[in-house]
Order: sequence, then structure tokens, then C-alpha cells
Amino acid sequence: MRRLGIYLGARPSTISGLSGVGDTFGTCFGPLSRNRQFGYRLGKGETAEEIRASMGKSEVAEGVDTSIALVKMIKENCKGYRLDLKYPILFGMAEIIEGRMKPMEGMQKIMNFPVRMENYDERF
Repeated sequence: MRRLGIYLGARPSTISGLSGVGDTFGTCFGPLSRNRQFGYRLGKGETAEEIRASMGKSEVAEGVDTSIALVKMIKENCKGYRLDLKYPILFGMAEIIEGRMKPMEGMQKIMNFPVRMENYDERF
């Protein structure tokens, strides 16, 4: 999150504050969060299409389309080797949402990543 924010011109302190990590925590752990409910249902085996079809017309899990758009933006604008290694959670979620990977596969993939030092000041 920080790497992408810096690339887009954000200050690192913004990402680590309430509008960055704080908002993410609320989205991930809040019981009323539509993004959380969407992810929970994906984990239970429903497809993104099934979940969207069951949501009310005024309900939107904004993180769903945002994650796919971010992956597309990263692929188009960022030059680098193995971008999926720099953004494993984001790329994995997009694959799950798009139906190209099962949630259990994504979890296994991320849990098998080698332990390494992360360089947060890297410029993409």
C-alpha cells in the first residue's frame, strides 16, 4: 500500500495514518463493511458474479473494482520485473475476484512467500 501510495504522490505519513491504514483496518475488520462481506463470501466459495447479483442496487463493495483497476494501472504504468511479487495481496485478490484463482490457492501462495526484508522507500 505504501509503495503504491508513494508512486502516486502520497506522503508516507498519509498511508500510515487514519486515512490509509486506519481506513483499511475498518474495511477489513468492520462487520458492516461491504468489502469485508464480499471477501467473506468469496472465501465461502461464491463467485464475484453471484455476490454482485445478490447485492442491492445501492450496495457497492468499492474495493472489488478498485483492486482490479489498480492491478491494471500498475501493469500499464510500472516498469519492473515480477510486479506480482511487489504487490502479492493486491494481485492475488484480483485473480480471485476474476475467478482465475481459488481463495485457498491464494492463501497458500501468500503463505509460501519467502521471508524477506521489505524496502518501503522503493520508488516502484
